[in-house]
Amino acid sequence: MSDRYGGMEFGLTHLVRAFHLNWRYEGSDIEVLTSYTDRMPPDLVEAALLDAGRLAEPTVPAWVFTTLWSIGTERSHDLQEHGRDSEEWLRQIIELCRGRLRREGQNYPENIPPSPYRHLTGAVLDEILLVSPELLERAHREKWSSIPGTVPALHHVAEHVCPDLAFRYLLRALTLYSPPVSRSQYDRYVDLGRQLEYGELLVEGYEHLTT
Repeated sequence: MSDRYGGMEFGLTHLVRAFHLNWRYEGSDIEVLTSYTDRMPPDLVEAALLDAGRLAEPTVPAWVFTTLWSIGTERSHDLQEHGRDSEEWLRQIIELCRGRLRREGQNYPENIPPSPYRHLTGAVLDEILLVSPELLERAHREKWSSIPGTVPALHHVAEHVCPDLAFRYLLRALTLYSPPVSRSQYDRYVDLGRQLEYGELLVEGYEHLTT
């Protein structure tokens, strides 16, 4: 089994890294998004396009993407604060990715295929549900840094969109909220990562959360 994308972070959970804590020094939010997309390797651009396209389906509520974006940027880029409509921002990501792939002379999927990892939906949902009480408790205790709708958004994406995407955002949520993660939980994350063909480094980067 080969590692997807060289075992690196990919998709929207990679793209959101454009909005680090000091991103405002680099320009407006759309300039930062455009510049980062232009610098990404084409395969990672396509991965971001697949994630964004799945979240742009009419059956996915807009608040789900808004929540995921806040989780991914760790609140360093709040769409509402910057006057961005979440659906329009998602369309902007899709168009930037398609434009970049066109300039590279590469084909890109007009119709986004369904996730090939639907068989792992139950396993990902189990991990979300297991850690949900701790996420909710920490969100209630630290309201200034919490993101409303974190647990429902993760659950919705896992069940209705793409368990692969939900699991990557679960890992980002764990970083944001820092709940204790047992060794057995972490071992299951590693196993899920293998089944999702992530490569060891992607999941192992979260080992510091284990108790």
